[in-house]
Amino acid sequence: MKKIFILAAALVAMKTTVQAQTELSNASAVGRGGVANTFVHDYQAIGINPANLSRGTSTLAFTFLEGGVGVSSQAFTRTSFKDFKRAADERSLFWEDRLHYAKAFTSDNVLNFGADMNTFAVSVHLPKVGGFAFSNRQRVLGHAGFNKNFAELLFMGQDAPVVKETSHSERVYAHDLFDGTEIKASWVNEWNLSYGRSIVSLPALSISAGVGYRYLQGLALYELSAVNGEVKAYSASSPVLGFDYDKYLDDPQFKYNDAGSLLSPVGRGHGFDLGLSAEVAQTVKLSVSVTDIGTMRWTENLLQGHDEGFYLDDVVNAADYDFEDVADVAQQLIDTTLAFAPVNELTTDLPTRFRAGVGAKLGSKVEVGLDYVHPLNNAPGNLSQDFVGLGVDVMPTPSLRLSTGVSTGAGEKVNLPLGITYVAPSYEFGISTRAITAPFTENNPGASFAFAFLRFRVGGEQSL
Repeated sequence: MKKIFILAAALVAMKTTVQAQTELSNASAVGRGGVANTFVHDYQAIGINPANLSRGTSTLAFTFLEGGVGVSSQAFTRTSFKDFKRAADERSLFWEDRLHYAKAFTSDNVLNFGADMNTFAVSVHLPKVGGFAFSNRQRVLGHAGFNKNFAELLFMGQDAPVVKETSHSERVYAHDLFDGTEIKASWVNEWNLSYGRSIVSLPALSISAGVGYRYLQGLALYELSAVNGEVKAYSASSPVLGFDYDKYLDDPQFKYNDAGSLLSPVGRGHGFDLGLSAEVAQTVKLSVSVTDIGTMRWTENLLQGHDEGFYLDDVVNAADYDFEDVADVAQQLIDTTLAFAPVNELTTDLPTRFRAGVGAKLGSKVEVGLDYVHPLNNAPGNLSQDFVGLGVDVMPTPSLRLSTGVSTGAGEKVNLPLGITYVAPSYEFGISTRAITAPFTENNPGASFAFAFLRFRVGGEQSL
């Protein structure tokens, strides 16, 4: 296999300072730190709560190329991150560097990364019928955490303490040696269709229900995890990523996809969203939903790793240790540890989440909301921890919306977001970050950026 996502994703992503979060394809939500449950309407409700489509603010709303990128890590300080970037730029690692990074990378949150992009999204709201929305989204999500043995072998090779403590003739196993190590990544092309409508309409209370469907095309999937004595390891990638599968072509179990199209999927699946929302006295909003219910079936370019044991003497040192060598050692370490072989198919769960929110309008210029998001499984791409956030939208002028708040969880520290949006009757654009102070803090630095430059709407009134 190619140099597995491990450092190819982790080190490169951290070097370029992009960040992983939730709702990166929604620039407004990023400006509130990810808080979205009671705020979203029109096409922004896709994947969050389809019931909110019932209270669309425009007859027609659409966007193009709206998205964001980001990275976060609990393994670094700002100082060590600068040293890390310097060493990466110089492509050299001295012994002191290797010791330092072996210690820094011993963390269950070495990296959380992601990138989301709505290539397009459109919604239509008909008062007596409800709201419909359709979109295409590219979603890349991942998480990495290394235990002490994995991090030390990665940066120290044969000089790692575990090598000296283990007999040359002793066969070791990944489920024991790497217990606590997780590397997960996925790239999915989504086609979304959602519908929401009012089911109760009273003077002081309205209740809406919604459902969403998505057809998923899997372009890449990777997992290596050793948790509680159990090892999971598998890989599947679209031809666009250029993995070399030549040595598996003669295996009857290997279903090869070598299509030349840009987004040729190697997995397919179906997902559903269910949601309820309520509005009390046209002021207080309540929202509850479950998103990404479903599975994906991976059938092409699929390999599974088996924990058959290995000898630590087989882990070799690089001649001159630089970051390219670390990537080589990462691949060699995985190839030595596990025996990969073709399999016919693999079924994986979607990253199912429970979402709840409560919000309120404070006059005509201010709206606040409190969100809670809980991962319902450990699927690749799901949150590593619960998310809690408080978000605020303020319109100091009719053409300017400011967003901020505070959020924590999902593998991150406490974040202070900021979003700025220009609002016109039929057009708006905005930029946002989920953590305005993250690039400057000493502990757990990171960065995020989301953008929406091509938002349009026709009919209806502009909303807070």
